[in-house]
Amino acid sequence: MARSTFAHALYVSKAWVDLRRNLIIQRGPVCQRCQSVMVDTSRLIGHHIKPVTLANINDVTVTLNPGNVELVCLTCHNNEPHHFMGSNRHTVYLVYGAPCSGKAAMVSQLAERGDMIVDIDRLFECISGQPLYSKPDNLRFNVFALRDKALDMVKTRYGRWHDAFVIGTYANKAERERLARELGAELIYCESTRNECYAVMNLRALPKEYKLYIDRWFDEYTD
Repeated sequence: MARSTFAHALYVSKAWVDLRRNLIIQRGPVCQRCQSVMVDTSRLIGHHIKPVTLANINDVTVTLNPGNVELVCLTCHNNEPHHFMGSNRHTVYLVYGAPCSGKAAMVSQLAERGDMIVDIDRLFECISGQPLYSKPDNLRFNVFALRDKALDMVKTRYGRWHDAFVIGTYANKAERERLARELGAELIYCESTRNECYAVMNLRALPKEYKLYIDRWFDEYTD
């Protein structure tokens, strides 16, 4: 069963986002398997001990039961068997929403080994060597050139990747729909309120200018 058929509905839902956020607050940003402390909480994955399947996707005692959810790091999660992988390959998802709305966390929840993730924040981190969300302005041209090259590989289905997740804010409806058409992508909206984004910003101890980015997105967003 391909992931798009039922997994997305769960992991994009407000109920799941709130549950995962509350578990991180209650248990701390720590992998419950290897005890690694996760400074970037978007890399902390909510793993269902009893797997989610088509048969139990609507059973909240499985999907939204805190006792059935472990917080694990990516390495530990990769050691688990995955249940959403289908026979389809080269499926593309354009994941959009406000800054701090949980886009990267949702993609971490869905993506599997062999998928491609195009995320401007990660590209900055990769070529600058700086902490995540620290973005030297003089590297902006290089980062966007790399992003465009990666998007071209997604558009032409170049390579042997499985599925691709393109992450961005994309507040403008016309812009995101144009890009989705070019990439042949399915749109996934990470819904969140302004105050919820503020709360995530504070939880991650992000610079204060992120409040301006959040406000600008909500002011410019077109549905």
